[in-house]
Amino acid sequence: MVQNNQQPLIILGDGSTRTVGSQATRNNIMAAKILSNILKTTLGPRGMDKMLINTIGDVKITNDGYTVLKETEPDHPGAKMIVDLAKVQEEENVDGTTTAVVLVGELLKQAEKLFDQGVAPILIARGFEEAKKKTLEVLDEIAITADREELIDVAETSMSGKGSFGNIRSMATKIVDALLDIEEEGEIDMDMIKIRKIHGEATEDTEITQGVTVDKNVLESEMPRDIKNAKIALLQYPIDARELQNEAKIKLTTPGEYQYYLDKEAQMLEEEVQTLVDAGANVLFNNKKISDLGQHYLTKAGIMAAKRVKAGDLERLAKATGANIVNNIRELTSDDLGEAGHVYEREVYEDREYIFVEECKNPGVLNIIVRGSTKHITDELEQAVNDAIGAVIATRKNSKALPGGGASDVAASKALRSYANKFTDKRQLAILAYADALEELPIALAKNAGLDTIDVLTDLLAAQEKSTNMGINVLTGEVSDMKEENILDSEANKALIVDSATEIALEILRIDEVLASKPETPVGGDMPGTPNPYL
Repeated sequence: MVQNNQQPLIILGDGSTRTVGSQATRNNIMAAKILSNILKTTLGPRGMDKMLINTIGDVKITNDGYTVLKETEPDHPGAKMIVDLAKVQEEENVDGTTTAVVLVGELLKQAEKLFDQGVAPILIARGFEEAKKKTLEVLDEIAITADREELIDVAETSMSGKGSFGNIRSMATKIVDALLDIEEEGEIDMDMIKIRKIHGEATEDTEITQGVTVDKNVLESEMPRDIKNAKIALLQYPIDARELQNEAKIKLTTPGEYQYYLDKEAQMLEEEVQTLVDAGANVLFNNKKISDLGQHYLTKAGIMAAKRVKAGDLERLAKATGANIVNNIRELTSDDLGEAGHVYEREVYEDREYIFVEECKNPGVLNIIVRGSTKHITDELEQAVNDAIGAVIATRKNSKALPGGGASDVAASKALRSYANKFTDKRQLAILAYADALEELPIALAKNAGLDTIDVLTDLLAAQEKSTNMGINVLTGEVSDMKEENILDSEANKALIVDSATEIALEILRIDEVLASKPETPVGGDMPGTPNPYL
């Protein structure tokens, strides 16, 4: 529009879009609600699975919230914020991504109701902040001291509904004991735990041991395959002929010159292997390639060797054995070698061998081989073990657990309803809405288990008058004492869920305008009819 003979001011680029006011807020809330509804049916031991099909037709079946979000890659900016939340939850504690996303959706659903009643987003945000602080206080008040038995309960609860271990209690016990064994000064390094999957075996054959496995076989059939009192060298250095740099060329005019060149190359490799021998190494793990001639000299020296070992495995080997990772073999000395009581190659499944490094010099490295009859089952079991490990590590941060089955959610909800009476402005409405959102978590658990949600919530609220440990055992369909039923969650994990979910909900509520640039034109021209994900 032109007024007073002035030229129009153009700020946005051609094709850009602008969404303002309530429409921008509602679009973002809608994106959050859609993701929440997608994941809500996966919540709890009786939750359903999702079938994910990628662009090339590969199928993945999972009920892990972060996996679903990562694989679907939503385009909407509000949805991407929630994916970032799930990523933070996954990186911090592994377990709890589904609950975090569902809680964001429920908070925004309640916020939308207030929004429709004319409550300003800023007042909703202030009320949610107050509710979050009070919820965290309640969680801390009702927390249970978590020793070994409680840690096993936390691990078992985390694994419920994921995979099909024959005896989930036994597996949870193995995981907790293994983690406590490698704990150093109250810390468990997640990077030093390696989970490998092998399908074609029974789940009961799942192994949890201290040490390192390397998913490589010994290079030569004549190399030793079982070494006691191993002296281990770790290299990031190719034992091979050096490639000429800068496109340089060697001109050989006679057969004798060519033979001389080959002899010098062989001499160089032999000298490099001799460096290993002089240092006292009898086992070599190399991140780089090893040529056939290099393998010959290593075999002749009686050294067990594996090539192209993954960098992560090399780091775990360094941690476990005390070895230094060396980038130049000619600089290797005996001080760089690591130690292990037993290094051996073993067939793990039908002509598939791994190298096992056990009785290591240093504790703190854990090896888990998950077994199952099919790829789908091993994927599920891997996720179950991973979640259990994350839940236990999170619990060890403050040695506190919470009653599961929605008990802590309802306890916080009841406290918020009393707390809201202290406020005389519209923050009271927001705090009550926050309480409603928390109650949707146990409702989702009950619904996924096929229970009558109204009856269950009524019974749960009544039972909480006697004890905050009362929650829903979805396996029996009864409201009971979660501590006695061995159904416990990590308090640190739950606190992170409440904190991060509230923060993301508040960020979304504070957005009142979305400016989107024109999407890049695809190769081959425009694609009419393609929806704008920002609207």
